[in-house]
Amino acid sequence: MSLVCPLPKAATEPTFANAIDRELVQELARTQLGDGSRVVSLAPDYVRWKGKDGCIVGWHALVGAEQAPSYVTVRTAPPARLADEANKLRHRADEETDEWTRSLALVEEHGLLLVGFPLDRQMPDLRRLVRASKVRTLVQGFRADLIPESWRISKSRSKRAIVRYKPERRAVLRWDLGFKSEDAKVQDHVQTIWFRLLAEPLPHRARLAAAARDAGVRVPELLSAPHERLLLEGHLEGAAFEPGDHSQLDVVAATLRLLHGAKIPDGAPMRDANAELELVRRAGEDMGLLTEEHGRRAGEIAAQLALCMPNDRSAQLLHGDFHCGQVLLASDAGLCDFDRACAGPLAMDLASFHAHAVAANEGSGAAFADALVDAYGRNGQLPPAREIAWWNAAALARMAASPFRSLRADWPHACERLLEHAAQAAAKARA
Repeated sequence: MSLVCPLPKAATEPTFANAIDRELVQELARTQLGDGSRVVSLAPDYVRWKGKDGCIVGWHALVGAEQAPSYVTVRTAPPARLADEANKLRHRADEETDEWTRSLALVEEHGLLLVGFPLDRQMPDLRRLVRASKVRTLVQGFRADLIPESWRISKSRSKRAIVRYKPERRAVLRWDLGFKSEDAKVQDHVQTIWFRLLAEPLPHRARLAAAARDAGVRVPELLSAPHERLLLEGHLEGAAFEPGDHSQLDVVAATLRLLHGAKIPDGAPMRDANAELELVRRAGEDMGLLTEEHGRRAGEIAAQLALCMPNDRSAQLLHGDFHCGQVLLASDAGLCDFDRACAGPLAMDLASFHAHAVAANEGSGAAFADALVDAYGRNGQLPPAREIAWWNAAALARMAASPFRSLRADWPHACERLLEHAAQAAAKARA
């Protein structure tokens, strides 16, 4: 077997081991989803594991000699339920596929259900977003004004990229649409549109992003919402904010302050310390499924945080999942991905940045995050240090399982280190 990472001790079911066996899944994808003649190369993306109840494992795929990018989802479950899932999807198995000959394969001898992109149980509209002809129809139907008069969208000049995909949860696709003029003397041009598809609607997302824009934050333009789970957004210009880039911290902090000063729209989801502590407890239970020691340590951190809950403060508009990957730098810092935007204490956004920075670089991540806090405080009021430490501990504890969820080969050590950072932060919160 060629397992991409160690198995949790509680993972006694052989089907989960099969689902993370790179060589096995590559061969099954090649022969069961592909035509058997094209090589398939897989890289692990993430897992949702629920012990004996089953799992979903996502794999990035490169198909054929041309290395065409795609995705494979592998599901496990008790045999009867897995067969039922296959039957529910079978009537859609002839939908347009991406790079696959077939989009569905139940491999009973290995206890696996393979699903080829773009077939998705919760997001049937995904198939509309992977063909230039269907995307052209979508744009023509909802934003025909984006197509200049006497121009047309050229399928051959248009290109798609899978930016983010979490099976049965959400997909983000970027289309660089090539436009061709009937006038041969006019130079062709390209317009980028981002398509965001959600399994569950986020009714307040557009209003929260609009509130950020009204406060002066550069955010992607909402071009259209054909329905409550599909959004078309404009392209946000800028260079990626690289982790560890201290030169841009003042610019990023200034944008974050603008966001926190925005007017909170009615009905915005609210987050407070009590809600965060409940999430920490649930994360601890999930850690316990990986190893008893991880679960014990996570439980201790949750107990410590319960003893030093911060006082409620006035709520600010929050990004909700703030980290370097959400920032695009130009003359200012633009923010994208408002799926988790909410209202709550500003320390929550700082803590999100802290946890992601530590997870990205255990050695220097904490210092980088502290430098952002310092930059924020140079021109804005910060909460007390103990409150920041409390939210840091909570964010780190909630993120502690992420190395396993991303199927890192070193996940036992990486999870342990995140818990150590969380414990240290919790101690500062109680000091």
